[in-house]
Amino acid sequence: MIIVELASAYALLLWHMLWPIVFGLSLSAFVRSYIPTGTIVQRLGSNRLESASLSVILGAVSSVCNYATIGMGHTLRQKGASWPNSLAFMISSTNIGISMLVAIYGFLGVLFLEIMVVTSIAFIILAYFLAITLRMPAPDAGHEKNEITSNGKNAWQRACVFFRDDLNMTRKDILVGLLIASSVSVLMPSNWWELIFWSTQDYGFIAWLWNAFIGIIVAVLTFGCSIGNVSLAAVMWWNGVSPGGVMAFLLSSLLTFPMLRMSYNYYGLSVTVRQTAVLFFSVFLSCMLMDFILDKSSIYLVRSNLIAAKSGNGVIITLILNLILGGLALVMYLKGKSGDGGCSM
Repeated sequence: MIIVELASAYALLLWHMLWPIVFGLSLSAFVRSYIPTGTIVQRLGSNRLESASLSVILGAVSSVCNYATIGMGHTLRQKGASWPNSLAFMISSTNIGISMLVAIYGFLGVLFLEIMVVTSIAFIILAYFLAITLRMPAPDAGHEKNEITSNGKNAWQRACVFFRDDLNMTRKDILVGLLIASSVSVLMPSNWWELIFWSTQDYGFIAWLWNAFIGIIVAVLTFGCSIGNVSLAAVMWWNGVSPGGVMAFLLSSLLTFPMLRMSYNYYGLSVTVRQTAVLFFSVFLSCMLMDFILDKSSIYLVRSNLIAAKSGNGVIITLILNLILGGLALVMYLKGKSGDGGCSM
């Protein structure tokens, strides 16, 4: 019965996604609560290697929620960060943030995690230099006085507030992403993916072009957030979509219509168009490059369903991790709920 199949697929994905999500969100919250970021932001005004590196690090430990990322990128601009550094922060936050990487590891394994990190770094480098080339207007004089850290709270309380805020902002996207992924895995024949992404044909360069392009389009049409897209990306990967196609899908969360609307509200049409062009071409080129590198290398890509392949020991480990981290999530959420407000860096 199709309803039972859908419910089973959804429950299985949710069960195996639980501990990576909680671990990533809690680790990110702890890092943000213990590392002062105010002094870091003050050093993001110039386009130097040090500033770019700080932007990437700040993004990696920040909120994985796309809405929070766009808002924080705007805040950085208001506080004097250069446009390339602001973009580096946003790309890092949505693609190589702690919780994002842990989720990818849990679903797709170490090799795919390495591919994700390398492609994301290429994405950041390309976007950084394109943003320098397409000169953006200087930020308005800073009117925002919000601090990135919450004063008057101990680190544990702040971490719990960060965790609660991030979970509140991302849980809908995560649950919807799991619903889409489970529905696609049950209802969509694997040969459809082969047809859409030309997976069974050796078209070489033309296929790399097409996969990078159609991966972006699929991301735009599904409206997902970065971490909510991981489960569907796993289904795409298990069904033979090329690394570049899956990467293009994962890296394009800032190009969805809700994100573009937020950018338009913050910056207006001209800047939004230029930012969109920078992001689009950077994703496109970095994913094509990854397909080329993997095609010319001797790396063997394993496409087995890591969830379905879990052994008895793997099931027990997942159970233990879910119980421990599920308990931690409950404690942190309730503690964060009792805090005064919060912030979502």
